[in-house]
Amino acid sequence: MPQSPSDRADRPPGRRPTQPELLRHSAVRWLARHLLDRREGGVHRAAPAAGGSPLTGDKHLADQSAAVLALADNAPDELPIALQGLEALLDRDGRPGFAEVADRSWQVRPEGRARTLRHQFHAATALLVGSRHTADPIARVRAVDLLNRCLSTCRDGAFPGALSEDWKRTHDDTPSPLTAAAALRALAIADALGESDVDTEQLPHMANALGRVAHELPTPGGEPRIALALAHAARLLDSAEHADTAHRTMALTVRHFTSREAGVGISGGDAGHLLLAGAVLRSRGHDDCGATAVSRAAIDRLADRRHGGFHTVPGQAGDASAVKYAQVQSVLAGALCAASALYPSHQGRPVGDARDADE
Repeated sequence: MPQSPSDRADRPPGRRPTQPELLRHSAVRWLARHLLDRREGGVHRAAPAAGGSPLTGDKHLADQSAAVLALADNAPDELPIALQGLEALLDRDGRPGFAEVADRSWQVRPEGRARTLRHQFHAATALLVGSRHTADPIARVRAVDLLNRCLSTCRDGAFPGALSEDWKRTHDDTPSPLTAAAALRALAIADALGESDVDTEQLPHMANALGRVAHELPTPGGEPRIALALAHAARLLDSAEHADTAHRTMALTVRHFTSREAGVGISGGDAGHLLLAGAVLRSRGHDDCGATAVSRAAIDRLADRRHGGFHTVPGQAGDASAVKYAQVQSVLAGALCAASALYPSHQGRPVGDARDADE
């Protein structure tokens, strides 16, 4: 495979790549080599851990979204292939949003017609990011429209889990904290892009509702996606209260992940979200409660130094039947990239620490 931009001059001449950079490049290369579908577009869900032909089958919206977000910052030359997957799942019958499951040639499966709100948020965010990289004004308008439609389902800061494909019936009325977390992440990315047409009216209510959920988490417990969302909310609202809630949630999460029961089994997705949550908290001048050390240790255990890329859980290492997943490669590549971008000169330390900690 040709050398990707992530392998070339994205660092000063003569400087050796850091360990996080090497791991990020490994995830991007594995994703591009083994999971990009260069015939039909988009990404396959999984491939054998040692590499080789992908396990062809249904394509899922969540995989397409994650791949676009990862490749946009790490391998823009490969981004158009990933974007084909998002574009292929845009509803073709005039209904808003994306279909969520299709076969390899993008024929929508019946189960793919529901609108799972957190998947719609992720896909709209990925489409917005992709539109900026490709200077596509139509994609940008569709992304903003969908984000605002998703945000309009918020009631008192809470979101339902899923809607019908015509957006008129709620499939799951139970408030979904992970949907709220996806919404806050979408708002944070739109803000970073300078996108002013995304509706932020519900932002304080969303942050308050998610904060209440965080206070009800068990001890130890926690959830890295909720900690990350609250850290985003603290920055967007410039709120010390939400930063304190994010800090408490982070502490619970780290305590849980360092317990004897959970410490050796942190998944790739959790490790990526934990790493990014710690970086966003540090950008607010807060201690990360050890999140950086815990997440990097987990990521190091998940890295496959023989074949490249990352396992989903450490127990897969050495398993001849193991597979690697597109979402894991994408989430970890994106988190390693974003965390490094937040702290180019003092990674792993709070803002204001002048010592160089480039690893």
